[in-house]
This record gives sequence, structure tokens and C-alpha cells, in this order.
Amino acid sequence: MNKPRLLFVHTGGTIVMKGDAGPLQPVLQDVLSYARGLEELVEVEGLSLCNIDSSDMTPEHWEGIAGTVAKHRGDFDGFVILHGTDTMAYSAAAVSYLLHQLDRPVVFTGSQRPIADLRTDARLNLVHASICATLDVPEVGIYFGDHLFRGNRTTKVSVQSYNAYGSPSLPALVEMGVDVAMPTPCRRPTGRFQLRRGFERDVAVLTVFPGMPADTLRRVVDAGARAVVLSAFGAGNLPLDGWPDAIAESGVPIIIGTQCLHGAVELGRYAGSKAALDAGALSAGNLTQEATLTKTMFLLAQDVDFRDGWAMDLAGELNGA
Repeated sequence: MNKPRLLFVHTGGTIVMKGDAGPLQPVLQDVLSYARGLEELVEVEGLSLCNIDSSDMTPEHWEGIAGTVAKHRGDFDGFVILHGTDTMAYSAAAVSYLLHQLDRPVVFTGSQRPIADLRTDARLNLVHASICATLDVPEVGIYFGDHLFRGNRTTKVSVQSYNAYGSPSLPALVEMGVDVAMPTPCRRPTGRFQLRRGFERDVAVLTVFPGMPADTLRRVVDAGARAVVLSAFGAGNLPLDGWPDAIAESGVPIIIGTQCLHGAVELGRYAGSKAALDAGALSAGNLTQEATLTKTMFLLAQDVDFRDGWAMDLAGELNGA
């Protein structure tokens, strides 16, 4: 029986590094030598898209990843994207919006320690991500620690733990233990695959703090922001002093998220968020900040009404399956 065919797409990150003394260096050419036995399960080819720290990722890189998947989609059963951990949740969310009606797994993975280290998490992440890329999970996901999470529902929760990622609003798609469990139904394509493109960079994210002047919002809009994501208090609450007027006068989409990891924005629950809602603000609901920002960037670059697009579930970022 033919083994599943996977394409490893290298973008950089700790997982493909080694560091004996001094800065980490890439080991792209022999990454599979650190995961011996994987070749018995799958047939792997590698492609180096870039080799950068994930803090240097840009929308052009997101489109490059999605374009690579689209170009080679007919030749491989699944894709493993090797990526740095710092911005992997942004990349996975962004790529999920670009790969419309995806029909096979695209699994992002990385590690907290280099793959050449003795006490590394990279080997198991790589092996388990590869196994996930052979399963009937036609989604963009992030595999880390013991779980495959939906990519646009995932956020980095630790710089120290080997379980560095969490999915606050949706259980894992796959749990890797003694057995492989799939507790959450995955999405299924309902139409033909389509590669989408485009992200608007002129957006801003503001973390609201007690006493923050509403003129801060006005200044970022005057500076050219085409949309602003406000990381607000609790269930999306904002100060009453000046903020509703600043939102109403902005003339751009204002999306209200929360500084809390768990729970959802409920505009109207308190007076501050009710005033923001009446002024035209949109709710991020239970979206992660990464999914909120990348969806905002994506919608601004599409030929759609932003408010209508915001209400649409593009890739499972709003709904369960």
C-alpha cells in the first residue's frame, strides 16, 4: 500500500535549528534524521520557503505559504509547515482564510527547543504533526504538545511549557496520547477549493488601560489606520468618557476584543460596551487576538462590505465545525 505523501514546508524557527555555542543555526537539510522511523509511515519531500525568525513574518509570507499549498495540493496528501512559535498563531489564522474550501490537512508545528537538543520537544511535535497531516482533518491546524488545534482558534499561552499553545474556545481536533482521539468534529469543504489573496497592513491594535484618553483612537485613525482592534476590559467594556464619540467619528471599522484569555466579548452587557455598540463598534466574540487581527487585515483587502464579512464564518473562526 502506498504511504501518504507529505510536503514539509520550511519557514524557519527553533524546530529546524541547532546551537552548540552561539546563535542557533538552521539544519534544514537533515531535519528528518532527527525523527528516524517517520519514513516508515509517510513519504516526505521538503521545500524551503524561507528561513527567518517568525517575528519577521509578513503577510507576503502568509500568502507564500498558502500559495505553496495551492500549487502542490494535487501532489500531496497533507502539508506540515515548520514555523517559529512566536507568530505561528497569526500565520495559521491568516492561511486558514486564504485556503478557502480546503480539502486536506495543513499542519503548522514548531518547538520550544531545537530539534538537535537532547531534551527537545521538536521530535515528537514533528512526528505527531506528520501523523495529523495524514488524518481526515481538512483544516489548517497547529500541532503542539499533545494536541492538534484549529489554527484560527489557537494562541500561544506559554514561553516555558512544552504545551505552549491553547485553544480557549474550541476543544482540540486531535489528542495524541496512547491512542489517537478526535474529540471535535472538523470542518468539511462544501465547494471547490479556492486560493484567496490579500491583506491590508494599515491596521492598529490598541490595548485599553484605565485612564487611557479616547484621543489615542483618534490619533491612530488620523495616522492612516483603516481599522482598529481594541483589546478592551472583561466582556468588551470600555470607558464612557470620550470613547463612544471617538468610535462614532472614526469612520473605520472598530473591533472590540478582550484582554481575557477565556470567555467572549458581549457588547451591551455593561454601559461602556453598550455605548460602543451603539456608536458602531463590532464584537470580536470569542476570537483570539491573532484571528481577530488577521481577519480584519484579510477583509479590508477583499471586495466585500466589512461589516457583512465580519459576520461571516470564513474558516471555522466563529463556529465549532
